[in-house]
Amino acid sequence: YLNELKANKDDMKLSDYLNHMIHEKNLDLAGVVRRSNLSKDYAYPILNGGKTNPSKMKVVAICIGCQMNYAETQRALEIAEKGVLYPRDPGDAIIIYNINKGNWDVLKINEQLEEAGQELIK
Repeated sequence: YLNELKANKDDMKLSDYLNHMIHEKNLDLAGVVRRSNLSKDYAYPILNGGKTNPSKMKVVAICIGCQMNYAETQRALEIAEKGVLYPRDPGDAIIIYNINKGNWDVLKINEQLEEAGQELIK
């Protein structure tokens, strides 16, 4: 049973996980896209499974749009095979701090990242 459960987790698609989180948190899709600050033309294909290889920052943007906590965001990044947020990386640390504080505003997070000279969420 445990091997089967692990296999199912490994086979999970990013879009399935994100949609599960949207449903679990009772969020509306348009609100998630708006909070992610991604264009509709880019965000919707990620969420419906049409775009299967988004960048790490695109995944982070959608996770913020989904109001996901640190563990949920890390899981999404693992599923997307983009590497997790690393607390010793200055840019990742800013993102982690904001996620842990419940700051779901990508624009404000980007301001902090820009001030620190780090890669923006876009």
